[in-house]
Amino acid sequence: MAVSAEKISVHSIADLKNTSDDAIPNYLNSLGFTQSHTLSDTRLALGYSAFAICAATFCWDYQFGFESTKYYTAVAVLLYSILNGALTFWIWAVEKGTVYVGTNKNGDKIQVATKTQKHVPIYNVTITTYSKANPTVPNPISLKKPFTQWFDKQGHFVSLPFQQMFASNVSVIGKADPTKVVEKKKVANVEGANKSMDEKWASLLAESSGVSLDDLSGGTAAGTGSVKSKGRPKKN
Repeated sequence: MAVSAEKISVHSIADLKNTSDDAIPNYLNSLGFTQSHTLSDTRLALGYSAFAICAATFCWDYQFGFESTKYYTAVAVLLYSILNGALTFWIWAVEKGTVYVGTNKNGDKIQVATKTQKHVPIYNVTITTYSKANPTVPNPISLKKPFTQWFDKQGHFVSLPFQQMFASNVSVIGKADPTKVVEKKKVANVEGANKSMDEKWASLLAESSGVSLDDLSGGTAAGTGSVKSKGRPKKN
């Protein structure tokens, strides 16, 4: 089981999310998906264009003085405002937390978006797939998983349960990596068979955040089996 040598703070939701986000392209690209950088390239182009306008305005003012360049400065400020507005719109309305866009060898497209809530250690993932036969019909899948499923107590990232989560819930990924597909309630053991108090606390937080017990048992670091309550014997 691959465990990252890098250690992060398990109390920082931003670090947990960023590390998980970085692992998605690495995993999908290793399965033969070809990543598209159109979204990130557009964001960078807007940001660098706004910076270039600021730099040019400074140079004009420094070289020729404010009076002779004030009309150019006014135009530059207007363009900068438009570009900044476009950048904000692009991030919030177009990207919407997208961390990966790619296609497989069959022409099927996959898009992965993630988000977290403040003080809630839950990873919200939306995977949208588009088949080559119906490229305009989205097939979204939403997952809510606690970070404890693929981070151990020391803050090391454990890749196996993370990859199992994607392969077991997304058919396109499961077909590309069938060895990572697991049935419900079969989990990768990271820290032993018994849940620690930290994991129990994470489970309570997950339940209060709308995550079902099935989701928690579907890939937790410590595996648990289902328990069936025995009913009372019937009286004759």
